[in-house]
Amino acid sequence: MTAAQEARALAAFHAQSHDKDVEPVRTLFFGRTLGDPALRTAAGAPLPEPTRGALAALRAADAAGPAIGGGWSPGARLAAACAEAVRVRRVSPADRYPVHRAYPSPRGLFGADVFLLPAEGGGWCLRMDPRTCALHPWAGSPVPDDLEAALAGARVAVAVDHRRYPPEYGRLRPSLALLEGGHLAATLGLALTRAGLAPRTLFAPAGVPVPEGFAPCALLTTEPGAEAGGTAGADDAAAEPAGATGAVEVGAGALARAAAVAARAAAGTGLRDWLDARTSGVSTANLVTSAYVSPGDGAGVTAALAAALAAAVPAAPADTLRLDRVVLAGDRVDDRVAAELYPGGGTGPDRPVPRTGDTNASSSLGYTLSADFGPWARAFGDRAQTALHPLLGWIAQWGCLAAAGSGLCARPMRNYTESEWAAVLGLGPDTTPAYQLWVRAERGAYLDLPVDAVLPDPSPSTTPNGSATRALLL
Repeated sequence: MTAAQEARALAAFHAQSHDKDVEPVRTLFFGRTLGDPALRTAAGAPLPEPTRGALAALRAADAAGPAIGGGWSPGARLAAACAEAVRVRRVSPADRYPVHRAYPSPRGLFGADVFLLPAEGGGWCLRMDPRTCALHPWAGSPVPDDLEAALAGARVAVAVDHRRYPPEYGRLRPSLALLEGGHLAATLGLALTRAGLAPRTLFAPAGVPVPEGFAPCALLTTEPGAEAGGTAGADDAAAEPAGATGAVEVGAGALARAAAVAARAAAGTGLRDWLDARTSGVSTANLVTSAYVSPGDGAGVTAALAAALAAAVPAAPADTLRLDRVVLAGDRVDDRVAAELYPGGGTGPDRPVPRTGDTNASSSLGYTLSADFGPWARAFGDRAQTALHPLLGWIAQWGCLAAAGSGLCARPMRNYTESEWAAVLGLGPDTTPAYQLWVRAERGAYLDLPVDAVLPDPSPSTTPNGSATRALLL
């Protein structure tokens, strides 16, 4: 990595992190239209019926495992997992941000998409539509003749388009999109694992043929798991040094261990219901006025984040990630303490957290993920943010899911004053508070309407231009 590349990476990181130029966002729906006209005229054939059966089995599976059994093919399992991970789960028509999925997104605008690609090359590209659970060939891409067989070895790419967020977010938009991509990648990993596949997750993958305008930030590849005749949950192979293979990789075993911890509180609940319960809370709710959430109430969130950190640390440059928890001191509203959480468990000593004008927008329980970005810049150069931010979102998503299983909501935060938080947390001069997660008790609902997102068996329809089309419905 050249010194110039490292310097550019460091400059870009601090430009979008410190002294952010975020302006008040005037309206929810400001910005470019989502989607591509090609999606509305995509021609293809319906997926085989077994995929619908695999999806039904996956939704009913226990949130804590094991994976679904049955004779579903790997292709049906993969398609079902992708559909359940990315689909719209409910609509809150009276809330400012009405659309909800199993993972958070700034203002519910969703800058990340799921694309299915062949195991090698770019012969075809199918987008999983989160509204209809349909696979759309992208912009003239062919549809494999034997779609179920083709999906058996497909790569699952998470790609982001930060232009979907309002321009007022300024230089923060790229990192917000990458963080969301990490949240989605974790959800995909969970669904693929419960579907009986063993997914490996690569962040900052190189050479992924996603559509123009999208930036690939994660790539998941799968093998059959234990329930499907393979070795799901086996120990991962020794990790290469970060950057050595062009990506940060979390193996199937590490992912399965993180998922097992996050799912403890949701045991006995169906996977669908668990993912439906994920929420950041009503958008108008004030974090500061949230009801008290004790460290015991949030024990599942703490354990899930520590487990996710343990899964991520071997894939990251050494000694570059840190997790701190902030709680009330002795249940006193005006006093807080912070403690470092170690990967996999264990807690450092409590330290007083002075309240400042820039550190008081919190609930009674919060977490801060911090990073020393210099080693990431040296390992990845211009792709350092594409490696780091999705990994941070991946870690945070396990906390979001654990909160859902505990009947809590968890709201990520990115727009805060890093220097103030670094000071009150006692961080070193090279370590930046990169992402926060605040836990609240009041989940709230604004006329929430569940969304099934599985349409009846497909039949030819007519587009506005009169051409017959079929969606690849699950």
